[in-house]
Amino acid sequence: MKLRTDSLALRVILISSLWSVAAIALLGWLLIGLYRNDSARGFANLQEAQLFNLVGAVSVDDAGELHGTPNLGNTRFLEPLSGWYWRVQPVEGIAGAPVVSPSLGTDQFERPPLSERPYDRQFRRHWIGDGPGGEEVRVLESEIDLGGGRIARFQVAGNQTEFEYSVRDFARRVGLLLSAFGLGVVLINVAILLAGLRPLDHARSALAAIRSGEATSLKGRFPSEIQPLVDEMNALIDNNKRIVERARTQVGNLAHSLKTPLSVLVNEAGAKAGPSAAVVQEQTRAMDYQIQHYLKRARIAAQRESIIFRTDIRPVTEKLVSVMRKLNPDKKIALRISSEPLVFMGEKEDLEEVLGNLMENASKWAREAIELDIERTRITGGRSGIRLRVEDDGPGIAAELREEALKRGKRLDETVPGTGLGLAIVAETVAAYGGEIELGESKSGGLSVIITLPAAAQ
Repeated sequence: MKLRTDSLALRVILISSLWSVAAIALLGWLLIGLYRNDSARGFANLQEAQLFNLVGAVSVDDAGELHGTPNLGNTRFLEPLSGWYWRVQPVEGIAGAPVVSPSLGTDQFERPPLSERPYDRQFRRHWIGDGPGGEEVRVLESEIDLGGGRIARFQVAGNQTEFEYSVRDFARRVGLLLSAFGLGVVLINVAILLAGLRPLDHARSALAAIRSGEATSLKGRFPSEIQPLVDEMNALIDNNKRIVERARTQVGNLAHSLKTPLSVLVNEAGAKAGPSAAVVQEQTRAMDYQIQHYLKRARIAAQRESIIFRTDIRPVTEKLVSVMRKLNPDKKIALRISSEPLVFMGEKEDLEEVLGNLMENASKWAREAIELDIERTRITGGRSGIRLRVEDDGPGIAAELREEALKRGKRLDETVPGTGLGLAIVAETVAAYGGEIELGESKSGGLSVIITLPAAAQ
């Protein structure tokens, strides 16, 4: 199935794909947000536990100085500039130097003023700042009374940069996973939709087969949702065929009922002499010709609305050219036809009438030579067509008179026998099949007639 810009399948695929992508993107955003919040909460809880351990492990000795060997359960506190630090600073009533983790050594990290980061009700505060190793650290601070009015400031710092890296790594992995999942969802949606719409493509192909004359009804197995539509279309086609056949029968009856009175008129006029009898004969023949022509046009119109016939070009053309050579032994008639199969989407009788009129007209005006070329071409709408070109070396038709030559009963030269209907009949028959006709000048200066007719599918 081809997906054009106005395709229903393309619209559904785009809408479902956009919705899937949006839903997956929202899911990814939510997952990353939940992971970050949970990780941040876990990071904060870990620092609180480390702060409690630090407070419990540090005390004031008899000399009034800070003393203790805290073990916070993380070897990173022993690695220099690791991003994990702790520090206990005397504030009031305590002498001596602060106690710090081996990872911090003599370095320090910035401490914002209390006006920016005040203590909470539990006398704790936290902030994110630059660590001594150039990394970002999250610092949890609290001031604790160790007894007797001796107050110390306890600080625990965790590596915020590592935390951000872990969140970004999680986001990357989730993004890759959801992207692969989203691509799979889109491809599955496309496959399911195309598979679901395949019966419609089958129905389109079946209709195309009817239109090209390869089938007379929609055949094949269709899903239960489409089968009623197929049944109704087949019923419509059958009903249309019955209407056409009934119309053809009525047309035939009309032709038969008019044929006898016209024959009587012709015979009666032939039995008498005089100009009046000649006029009656001429007019009755013209009436018969007109009746046959319009009956044929009605048949073509009915055919176009029903099942299309197929006619192989080559045998019809070769037979016609053979007859014309016998009737015009003094003319050189050349036939050039493409070697590829050429099948006219119409009835054999109509093709014979078009070619017969063109060849008869060319034989009437040609001095010595007539050429007939037939090849495949393209017609309006890009459909496959058949191009027929008939040229003669006669006097031709002036450019300003070519349009007049296609009008019914218009004779440009009254000295040559004829009814003036040949080219008009050809033009009307070609138009009935959706083809085109073009009059021009041949290479030898005579008339060139180019006709395009629809070709049936191979």
